[in-house]
Amino acid sequence: MNTEPPTGDDLQRMLVSMKQTVLDRAEDRRPAPRRRGRRAGIAIGVIALLGLGATSGGVALGMIPQPFTASAPAPAPSPSEPAMPSTPASASVQETPDPVPTPTPTPTPVARAGTLPTDCRALVPASEYDRLFGSTPLQDPAGSEAGSDGDHRPTVDLSCIWRDPGADVSGLTVDLGSDTAETITDYESLLVRTGYTCSDSGVGRLCRMTRADEVYPVDTTFTFYSEGSTWLLIRQTNFPTNGLLPAIQQEVWG
Repeated sequence: MNTEPPTGDDLQRMLVSMKQTVLDRAEDRRPAPRRRGRRAGIAIGVIALLGLGATSGGVALGMIPQPFTASAPAPAPSPSEPAMPSTPASASVQETPDPVPTPTPTPTPVARAGTLPTDCRALVPASEYDRLFGSTPLQDPAGSEAGSDGDHRPTVDLSCIWRDPGADVSGLTVDLGSDTAETITDYESLLVRTGYTCSDSGVGRLCRMTRADEVYPVDTTFTFYSEGSTWLLIRQTNFPTNGLLPAIQQEVWG
């Protein structure tokens, strides 16, 4: 069933039909002539009724504005979300630097006295002996305890000599011993005055000098090393070696 109100021609036809129906019913009920005034009142009422119906239909169709149109309720405000903080376009991004690890302090090495060997063959590791000295004979494997030789050197506790009996000047000698720090320092000063060059070497002191032989066209190299109260002096004439000092240091100072 169509519930929409009539519009346009349908509305006109409906109004005319209603008007005709009212007039027909009024004609059927028309009283005697003496009641003419009453009939006029009925006709006026019918016309008013028709006018009211047309007005109601116009209002229903939106053709006539309603005087009391209720305004639509205002939409309920939606809860506002908290504004997210934003970084200005011109602001620079601050980067957090990675933590720098704290370096572990390295223990400072301390000079210490060495342990003197009692045998010249024990002056270097056994695995290094043949490489360093080859077949050159060791004159006295037990060494010698000659003491001071009068050249202001510290006390000599062990003297080791490798020399071929048929050689004139070729050979190698190692003297070592222990003495006071003052005596060793004084001897180093004497070495500097005679042409040695000295410098720090780890926790010890290292002095070197090379001198040409007065008779033969060969050089003699002198190497002096001291650490703590222990010292050594190497003399090499026409007797080259490779790594002799580190080998002795390993055995004496560990």
